[in-house]
Amino acid sequence: MMSDRVFHEIVNVLFLISCLFIVIPTLTILIIILYNWHNHFRSVSNLLMCNSCICLIFLAITYSIQTPSFIRQIYFDGSQSSRLFCQISACLATFSTGIVAHSCLVQAIYRFFLLILSKHKNLLTFRTNSIIILISWLINLLIAVGMFISPFAYQYDPESHFCTLTTHYFPTSFSISILFVFVTALTLIILYGIILYRTINHFDFNSRNRNRRNRKLFHYIIITVSLHVLGGIPYIICLLMNRFGRAPASLYSIEVLSLTFTSAIHSIFLFGVNRQVRQILFRKRNQISSHPMNIRKVIQPLPAIS
Repeated sequence: MMSDRVFHEIVNVLFLISCLFIVIPTLTILIIILYNWHNHFRSVSNLLMCNSCICLIFLAITYSIQTPSFIRQIYFDGSQSSRLFCQISACLATFSTGIVAHSCLVQAIYRFFLLILSKHKNLLTFRTNSIIILISWLINLLIAVGMFISPFAYQYDPESHFCTLTTHYFPTSFSISILFVFVTALTLIILYGIILYRTINHFDFNSRNRNRRNRKLFHYIIITVSLHVLGGIPYIICLLMNRFGRAPASLYSIEVLSLTFTSAIHSIFLFGVNRQVRQILFRKRNQISSHPMNIRKVIQPLPAIS
């Protein structure tokens, strides 16, 4: 019994750390872009970056609202939250997971428009991409709310102490796996595969800049697809094990941690690839660090009075 408690304490700490690493990079990106929006930051790519950041922050919030209930069950009376709160929390967590997954897809669609269908200028506008973002949010809202059709979809999992779209009920969990993991990953692979094929065919050994962009694009594709797939693997394993037997209790907690950990890595990755945000942040840091030096140069010591 004590080992279970220690395990869940470790899970809780890792969960909170991962949520922290989701919020800090994404909130930093969001603040800098919005503050400098009218100063060379107004672009479709930054609009999509803001969407990804908002999705990740929303995921961290929707998962962390269950933390008080989680702590109460481990350290205090062990009482569960009300059924209504549990179902709403699980629905919000499902919705946030979907919009994070599809935010990668929205960025892939824009890159496909930019690099493959660049002749169609109307596909590169703010209006078109704002509509795509809105559609992705609405689709995921319909999916998350639609799971209420089954009374068994959103449940409290005693193994993880979280309210989730449970893997104990196969029809809804399998449907979510298909929509959020397989379909999204397959679409990402197809879109980025076409982009990569086109860029390789236009490979120019005399163009150092083009080759460098191709390498960056390849790294971006690998990391994006890998994070998306890795985040969903524990959930799929748990789903399949419950279908043909019984999954170990620890896997339910790993299933939740995998989503927050890959989202934290995704947040750090977004910060790393946004050169504009890094330049602004490092410039501000250098100004702050050099400020005391400037003060010392301006203020001269007064002559001693004899």
